[in-house]
Amino acid sequence: MICNRVLPRPIPLKKIVKNLMKKIALLIVAAFALASCGGSSTPSDYVVPANLQTTLNTPTYPAGSDEELNAFNAINKFRNSAGLGYWQQNVLLDAAARNHMAYSALNRFTFQQDVEVENKPGFTGITPSQRAINAGYFVLADTLTAKNVPTAAVGELYAVGPGVSVIDSMINTIYHRSGLMEQATVDIGLVRDTTGPATPETHWWFNHGRLNNGQNVASDYVFNYPFNLQTNVPLSMTPENPSVYSNQTNFNFAKQTSSPVSFTSAASTTLAVTSFTVTPAGSSTPLPGIVWTILNDPNLLSSNSSSTALPTLSSHEAYWVGNAPFLPNTTYNVTFTGSTSVTGNSVTNAVTQSWSFTTGNS
Repeated sequence: MICNRVLPRPIPLKKIVKNLMKKIALLIVAAFALASCGGSSTPSDYVVPANLQTTLNTPTYPAGSDEELNAFNAINKFRNSAGLGYWQQNVLLDAAARNHMAYSALNRFTFQQDVEVENKPGFTGITPSQRAINAGYFVLADTLTAKNVPTAAVGELYAVGPGVSVIDSMINTIYHRSGLMEQATVDIGLVRDTTGPATPETHWWFNHGRLNNGQNVASDYVFNYPFNLQTNVPLSMTPENPSVYSNQTNFNFAKQTSSPVSFTSAASTTLAVTSFTVTPAGSSTPLPGIVWTILNDPNLLSSNSSSTALPTLSSHEAYWVGNAPFLPNTTYNVTFTGSTSVTGNSVTNAVTQSWSFTTGNS
């Protein structure tokens, strides 16, 4: 058993009672304390420390690929602002994304699908993880049924748009923001489908993955978006597909949503929502909206993991989306109340957080 407990500072010998028997007793007790791991005796204020990737290697995008470099930097700027670890460029994940881009170009009717179909032109693997393994991104792991099995944990994101603004658009969604905030993965590969400057019609694929346990935030981590006092927040949500509204015919994001407001805790915890409100400054009446969590995620409730790759929310995140766009140049106050509980631990910690943000013109 591995214990992540933070060890206490050693007691200076000069402060230990000189009596030899007392010394021995103290040392036995100390040794027992260091050997004990978790259990019901875990204190309520115990925090598993963060293990984050805090440095970046120099990216190696080819000459003329400023858009890819800018997108890479924009993703890591967002992650750093959110208190998350960086994603390193990985050329094998770049290759996997490039292969899937080629498959998508040859099979336009499946351009936005994470799942590739065998026997279709350019097929390199059904799932993102299989495509990454076929590109050489894997470790050999032993399982109950086989040894030296190629293994990788890889997620995939798709977007359309020009340059850095495509990252802003992804952040202004539910599932894509969730993907960009995936806490454990450490590597990224990305590609776009045109040469020269990106345009509003440019297609992008992003792979993010890990080959081991990856990284983690501290167990008391919480994060809200928009940030406190953030300005120029969009008025409505960027359309994404699939979405939490996919089962609503002719749904209009520009008219029927606000920009998503989110609250996230550590992936090692379960987030319970008691209240999540957004109120215009100077008003006491919260706006009408929906709080989306794992409990009411329609994709999770309807997906069949054996045949689909629908995005789903996790138990450590909650999204509030208004039923109408925000007003331009308006300040909104947000209040979140709820609790977090570490997986496998009965201790529950209350969370209350308030912040504000201001919208832009459009």
